[in-house]
This record gives sequence, C-alpha cells and structure tokens, in this order.
Amino acid sequence: MSENKPDIHIPEVIPELERGPLWLRELRRTSREAYNSTPIPARGLHLWRYTDPVKFVVDRSGAADTPYGDNYDDVEKVELNNLSEGHLSGLVSDFGGREIRFHGFEKLLADGIVVTTISEALEKYHSIVEEHLYQLVGSRSGKFEAMNGALWNDGIFIYIPDGKSVDKPIHLLREAGLAGSAQFPRTLVVVGRNAGLTLVDEYGGGTTEESAPGSYSNGAVEIFGQADSRTRYIMLQRQTQSTTSYLTHRARIDRGASMFTFALSFGGDTSKQNFGVILNGPGAESKMYGLLFGADYQHFDNHTLHHHAAGQTRSDIDFKVVLRDKALSAYTGLIKIDRQAKACEAYQENRNLLLNKGTRAETIPELEILNEDVMCSHGATIGPIDPMMVFYLQSRGVEYQQAMRMIVSGFVSDTLQQVPGDLQERITGFVNQRLEHL
Repeated sequence: MSENKPDIHIPEVIPELERGPLWLRELRRTSREAYNSTPIPARGLHLWRYTDPVKFVVDRSGAADTPYGDNYDDVEKVELNNLSEGHLSGLVSDFGGREIRFHGFEKLLADGIVVTTISEALEKYHSIVEEHLYQLVGSRSGKFEAMNGALWNDGIFIYIPDGKSVDKPIHLLREAGLAGSAQFPRTLVVVGRNAGLTLVDEYGGGTTEESAPGSYSNGAVEIFGQADSRTRYIMLQRQTQSTTSYLTHRARIDRGASMFTFALSFGGDTSKQNFGVILNGPGAESKMYGLLFGADYQHFDNHTLHHHAAGQTRSDIDFKVVLRDKALSAYTGLIKIDRQAKACEAYQENRNLLLNKGTRAETIPELEILNEDVMCSHGATIGPIDPMMVFYLQSRGVEYQQAMRMIVSGFVSDTLQQVPGDLQERITGFVNQRLEHL
C-alpha cells in the first residue's frame, strides 16, 4: 500500500450499513460517521510512533470478496480431525463474515450453550446482543475500530449460560481473502456467572502473490466475563506476508472473574494488535502472555492494556519477542489504575531477543496510577543472542540452526510454562511449528 495514499471515506450507501435491526443499523452508521470524520492518526504520536497508520486505510468499494486460498481446506481438515479426536468442543470456519460454517456443536447446543452467527443471535437472543455489542469496541474506540463497526458483514456470537462450562476449546478459524480483498471479522462473547470457556481464535490466509495487491483484515473481539467466570482466550495470527492485519481485543471481567489471554503473532506484512482487559470488580484477575516471531521485513506493533477499574484486582503481563533478518517489533504496554481502585497488584514484562543485526525492537512501558495503595512493577529488555551460547552448542556437535532453535526455545520456555496444563500441548505445538522455520 502506498505511503502517500489519501484517506478514503466509507460511502453512504453500501449493503453492510443496512444489515440488522434499526438499532444496529444506527450503530453502523454512527461508526461510518466516526470513521469518516476522524482524521488519520498523526504519525509519531503515542501508539502510532513506529507504524504508519496510512497502511490500514482501505478502499472498501475497491476490495474484492474472494474468500480463501487453495490451502484453506488442508487447514480446516486438521482442525476437523482434532474435533473428531475429541480435542475440541467445536469448530467455526469464518470466511470474512460472508460464509460461516459450524462443526460439532450439537452437544453444546443441547446443554444451552450458544455458538452461532451474530445475525441469527439478533433474532433469537436479541436482548443479550443489544446489551453488549459495540460496548467495548465501538465508534469511540478509534478510527480503525469504527471502520470495523461500519463494515463487518456478519460475525460470531458465543454465549455461555450461568454455571455452564465448555470442557474443550472452541476453535474459530478465520480466513483472510486473496489479492485485493478486505475482511472485517467480528466476535461477541458473553460468559455467564460461574461459567467457563476456552476460545482459540486463529487468523490465517491471505494472498501469496507478492506483485498483486495485498490482503487486508480488520478484526474486533468483545468478551464479557460475568462474576466468578473463567475465560481463556488464545489468539493465533499466522497470515501470509502479503497481508495487512489490524485487530482490537477488549474484555471486561466482573467480581471474582478471571481472564487468561495468550497472543501468538507469527504472520502478516504489517500487523497492529491491541489487547486489553478491564478489571471491573473486586477479586478480578487477568493474566496476559504474548509470543511474537518476526522474520524478513515483517512489521509488528502491539499494545496491551490492563485497566483496573475496581480495587483488590490483579494483573500480569509477560510479552516476549524474537526477531531475525530485518523484522521490527514495537510494543507499548499500559497499566491504568483508577483513583478508587485501591489494593491492586499489576506487573508487566517485555523481553526482546534479536537473532542478528538489522532487526529492531522498541518497548514502551506506561503507568497511569491514580492512587498510592498499589503494588506495581514493570521491566523490559532488548538484546542480541549470546554468541558464546551458540559456540558452546556447536562445539558439542549441534548444528547452527538447531542451536539457534534451542536457544530461542529456552528464551520462551518460562512463558510456555505459565500456560494451563490442558492447553500446554496445543500452544507448544503452535510455537514449535514456528521454531522449525527459524
């Protein structure tokens, strides 16, 4: 995409703006107006210090709806096999909101658990959808969040009733389109009181044609964890290196609720991701982990937020980055503790491992603490791989590439050890697949 590309307005008459009941159509149009009236963020200010926002401007009228590439069926077959072997509670295949397929949810539906499209939920569960949709990611969240709010076609709705739990993960398989396409996936999740859910949210696909127009993906995820709920959210981004990807995730958890977030970022040409959790009641706890592997000329920009809106809450962030070739990573992490939120604990750590000269990592920890009754700390490191470690392994017969993989594996191992036991094998498998290409 051209660095000089001008801002492009969303037209007044397009099909997406007419989808849904009146209240939703009004929210879509409000989002359109917010996008059109909000200028492109100034380059160099705060969260856009290291990434050109123009890269995320897309002409919706010129975007194709090509749903997926030739390799998608192979990816879906792997997950269908995991479903048949009992590793998943269900699988959803989402082709940019144009076609959404559901696999294996009969047992969950019989137990009162809802996994469906947002359009169907608007008819059957309208009060729940209307209460929550756009509350965490809406027209006031930012220019590109407003773009999603106007242009999403259809999305995925998950509702776990009070006291219910899903034993195995629900896997969402989202596919970016081919050259010149634009997708706007949207997800709404409501986890009831004393309920539990594990959600794997995987973003793949995109064009592999380097000379063709790139693929574009702009996603929004809203998660509500009610009192004493337990939610685990694993995000995997493995899109092609001709894809521009933007994702905003926001969760709000109430009294005694827990939120576990694990972000795995491997793909894309330019990728900007925003992960945030609002701790909204005493006893709420959020743990957030991230692993990022960048190569070639990949550009990653990640922002995390823990907002302590209530006292006696606890949060922890551990975000690790591995870069090689000419890859770049920018990380900004904000801990915000409100004035009335007393007796909070918050920790944040970002560590960056550079495998060769030419890579670049930036890390910006931020604290906004409005009272003194807190325990809060943060740390950040950026450094090259230790050549003596490589020499030591090579002197014992380990080939260079394998030595690099072993060192990187050791670098991320303590983060992987924080993963709950029933998710260890699955997340470690994702990481090992990426390590094979280092």
